Parts: sequence; structure tokens; C-alpha cells
Amino acid sequence: MTDASQPRLVRGKALSAGILATALLALLALAPVASAATNPVASGSTTLTINGGFKNYLKTFGISIQKISPAKLKGAKATLTVTGGKLDPTTGLGEVSLGGGLKFKAGKKTAPVKGLVLNTSKKSLTGKVAGKQMKFGTVAGFSFARNGFGVNLTVKKLKLTGSAASALNKKLGYAKGKPKPFIANKLMAKANSETQPSTVAVVPTGNASLALSPAAAEKLSKVGPENPPASGNHPFKVSLAPVSPTSQAGLNLTFPIGPEGTIGPAGTAGTLKTLGGLTLTQDLEAVGAGVTTLTMGNIWIDLATKQASVEVSITNPKTAAANLGNLGRASIADFVVGGIAVDPATRTVTVSNASATLQAVTAETLNSVFIKPIEEKTMAKDDVQFAAGDPLGTFSFTAVGE
Repeated sequence: MTDASQPRLVRGKALSAGILATALLALLALAPVASAATNPVASGSTTLTINGGFKNYLKTFGISIQKISPAKLKGAKATLTVTGGKLDPTTGLGEVSLGGGLKFKAGKKTAPVKGLVLNTSKKSLTGKVAGKQMKFGTVAGFSFARNGFGVNLTVKKLKLTGSAASALNKKLGYAKGKPKPFIANKLMAKANSETQPSTVAVVPTGNASLALSPAAAEKLSKVGPENPPASGNHPFKVSLAPVSPTSQAGLNLTFPIGPEGTIGPAGTAGTLKTLGGLTLTQDLEAVGAGVTTLTMGNIWIDLATKQASVEVSITNPKTAAANLGNLGRASIADFVVGGIAVDPATRTVTVSNASATLQAVTAETLNSVFIKPIEEKTMAKDDVQFAAGDPLGTFSFTAVGE
């Protein structure tokens, strides 16, 4: 949403319920659901060690094996770049997409094999063989091991399929006659893959902490009409309280880390999902305007966009402008990360001293819900106004990757 499209709050005039709801709903930011079983693969390499018997048998037909860039070929080892895929880190099952490929050459004829995908779930190596998509090889003797946030895969045997053998024989001119260079179930190679994910599933353990800014707490306590009583807090101050299982000690709030979150190995991607939330409550019964409760539940921290979002609910049966009900998930704050520490051995990412500030619509919502009703009832303007960029506080967490 651009500044030009954001609703403007005119001092002394209440923002209507319809406009406020539209402004909040426009910011709905539903995060993608993370898979509990697989992590997206970002990088790595796969080495195919070509079987000596297979390679030598092809030589008797005058067939050589060459690389298709960006693959590299040195002796019997072909190294292909991992370009994507998805793997379950607890079982090694899934698929790995490979860049480059190999080609078989006989005289002036060539048969390329590229677009390879190693699938440990289906025990197959598929690709485009001589121009046609098919299963190129079968997988046997599969094992896996963790490599920090990633997974290493080992395949003891890759055997040529009958369909691939037929396609290669035909492409290189050996469709008729016997013997043929490519034979079904022939042992071709063994494979080793090293992969690293773009994000990993977060184990629901530990907490995220928020140290609320003293300036934010003071502003909430001073909401009310002009010329407050000498005793201190305004009679219409906004009180803050945690929603279980969130806990509070003074200005420090603790949010348990929930399931379904993700974290990037570098701490710059993924969405951490926390449980509980906060309520902001304002008692306006003294002026016949009821009690306003704004609930911000299940805070999500998006490390890629550097934004925090919440499930928003605003209720007040006596004041229509503050009785908007459930408004779904909305982005409320921007943040700047202070520090990131990564430990691949324990698969932990620690984000520390991330400074959060209010977004424009969040500030506008607070003004509309907590300040405008007072101005309408008392005809007195409030010196307190929430604004974009107001400090919210600093948060830290340590996320454990699956």
C-alpha cells in the first residue's frame, strides 16, 4: 500500500468503521503455510561416479560420455549443480533438481540427458533422455545424513531403465541389431548429493521476547483528554495485558514459539510463528462509550519482509467505530534486525535486538479506536497521537531448525 492510498485521519473527526475496516483488511498478509515434512532445497551439488564397467562397455561401441554445462566432468566423476527440490530432513525422502547433464556421443550423433531429478521417495532418477521425458535410472541402496541445516544423500546404485536404454540406442543409431550399447538394468553409477535448504521447519520450542519501548508504554498510559489530573495517568488510559500462553514481567513480554514456522539458515528468510498475543483495553464507561478491547493474537515475524503481523480483533458493543470484530491477519510493524548468530551444528538461528516500529495504518487504527471516541464524547482534544515510526520495542529469539 502506498502513502497515497492510505486513509488519512483528520484531527477532530472520527474515522468511520467502514473506512477503518477497509484500511485494515487491505493489509491482510496471510503467510504461506510451511510444510511440516519437507524443506525447500536451495543449493548444493550431486556427484555421479560413473561405473567403470558401464563406461568401458560403451567404449567398445565408440561411445563417449561428455558434460552438458554447468555440469563438470573429470574422469569418472560428473558433478551437477543442485538447483531446487524439497527434502524431508528426518528421512532424506524427497527430490533434488539438478542443473546441466550428460550426453552420449557416437561419431556425429549425440544423445543428451538433462533436466535430471533425483527422487528418493520414488527411488528414481528422471529427466529428458534423448529429447523425451522419462525415468532414466532406478535408485538402490539409498541412505542419508544431516549436514548442518541440510541433508547429504548417498545412492549406491543407479541402474539404467529399459525405456531410457531404448531411447539412447535409437538416438545413437543402435535400434536394430545386437549387441546394443545400452541395456536395461545396467549399473551406470553411484551418486552423492550435498544439499542446503532455503528454509527449514522450526521446532516449536523456546520463546521470542519483546522488550516494550518505555515511550510506547508511556503513550498508552497518557491517552485521555487535555489537562489530565495531577495524579498522573489519564482516566481513559489504555492498559496492556498478555494473552495466554504469552507472559509478562513489567515491560518484558515472552511469546512461546509455535509450530509451522520456518527459518532460513542465514536468519534472513522464513516466518517465525508465536503463540498467545496482547490485548489493549480502554474503559470509556465514564462517558457512556463502553469498553474497547483490541486483541493482537499469534504474532508472526517475517524475516524476509522485516514485518510483524497479527490476527486483529477490535470490540466495543457501545461504540460502533471500535466494534469491528475479527479483521483477520494484518501487518502492524516494521523491524530492523540488530544481530544474527547461526550455529549449523545445533541448527539454531538467534536473532537479537530487532527494533520494531509502528506502521502507518497501525498508528492510525490506535488513534481511531482509542483517541477519537474520547474526543467525540468530551469535546476535548488529546495531546497524545500515535504515529508511523513510533518505537514499539526490541525483540529477540532463538529458533531451532528441524
